[in-house]
Order: sequence, then structure tokens, then C-alpha cells
Amino acid sequence: MAAGPRVALQAIPFNITPLTGVLGAYSSAGYDTGSPGGSFTAWSTTLGIYVPNNGQVILAWWSGGTAPGVTQVLVGDLVGNTGQVIPATTETVTLGASSSGWLGPWSPATYNQQAPANVTYAGAINTQALVAAAQGCVVVDFTTTTTLAVRAYTLIPVQP
Repeated sequence: MAAGPRVALQAIPFNITPLTGVLGAYSSAGYDTGSPGGSFTAWSTTLGIYVPNNGQVILAWWSGGTAPGVTQVLVGDLVGNTGQVIPATTETVTLGASSSGWLGPWSPATYNQQAPANVTYAGAINTQALVAAAQGCVVVDFTTTTTLAVRAYTLIPVQP
């Protein structure tokens, strides 16, 4: 199992202007922290992300020639009054090479971290301890980030 820090992302509005959204295309590996220019920061040693989650967050991803492989979404809901979480292997998906898609949206009650500084995930890709800032966030870890790009979006509800 690999260990590496996780980076905080801020979701940007998906439908920036009324009823339009642009997912973009793969240009280079990295993550968008939610900065106004929409530029990507290279991964370095980062192997995961966490995003404040209100139930309307999606994580768009693009990959180049190297498959990102298995991705784990950590379920933050504690099991009863045990203070434990279910294994990291519970919510996994395999991302392919030269492809794109999105993950989410996720239920805040199930996926948001409730006790990030006190939990251990069995079978985790990323064994790095969660930080307190992950409270209320969905956490997604990646096996390989060599040619992976990710950006978090938030959906904007449209009223009748």
C-alpha cells in the first residue's frame, strides 16, 4: 500500500452560466484546487483529495496513457457507536487509460468524514492518516496519478 498526502479541493460551479457546463479535456496531470483560473497543479506525491461535500459535488477526471487504476472513495459514516468505519475496499472503481468521467455525487450522511483524525481504513490504497480538515468532506484516493487530472464541481439546483 502506498502513502501520500491528500490535497483539499474546492468545488467550482458546474453550470457557471445558466444551464451550461464544460467538463473540458485532458491537458496535463494534476488537480484543480478550485482556483479562479482553473489551472491544474502537478500531483507531486499527492495520492488523494478531499472536497467539502453538500451532496451536490462531483469529481470530474481525465486520464492520459497511464491508467489511474483502482480508486477508493472512503465511507466516512461511523458504524453504530463503535467509532469504526467500513473498509476502504467497500467503495472502489477502476479508472481506465485515455478516458474520462466523473465520480459522485455522494450522500453527505454516508460519505462525509465524521471523525477524520480517529479512523483507520482497512485495505486502504493510501495509508496516510486523514487530517482534521477532512471533517465534512468526501475523500477519494488513487492508485496512480501519473496521467490523472481531477476537478471538483458543484451542481447548482435549478428551480421551477
